[in-house]
Amino acid sequence: MSAKPNTRKLSYKLQRELDSLPAELEAAEAELEALQQVCAAPDFYSQEHAQVAQALEQLQQQEALVERLMERWVELEALQQ
Repeated sequence: MSAKPNTRKLSYKLQRELDSLPAELEAAEAELEALQQVCAAPDFYSQEHAQVAQALEQLQQQEALVERLMERWVELEALQQ
C-alpha cells in the first residue's frame, strides 16, 4: 500500500495566482537586473542628483517587488503541500 502525499488543493483563485507568479517573478527580476546595470554604470553617479536619486528609488522599489513576489510564491507553495 502506498501512502498518498498530504497535499491540499488550492482554491481556483489561489491556483491561478500561483500559476502566474513564475512569469511575474521572471519579469520583475529582468527589470531589477536592468536597473542594477544602469546603477552599476561607471558614470552613473556623475549624473544630476535628481536622476541618481530617482534611479536608486526605482531600484529599491523593484527589489521590494521581487521580494514580495518570492514570499507570496513560497506562501502559496506551502499552502499547497
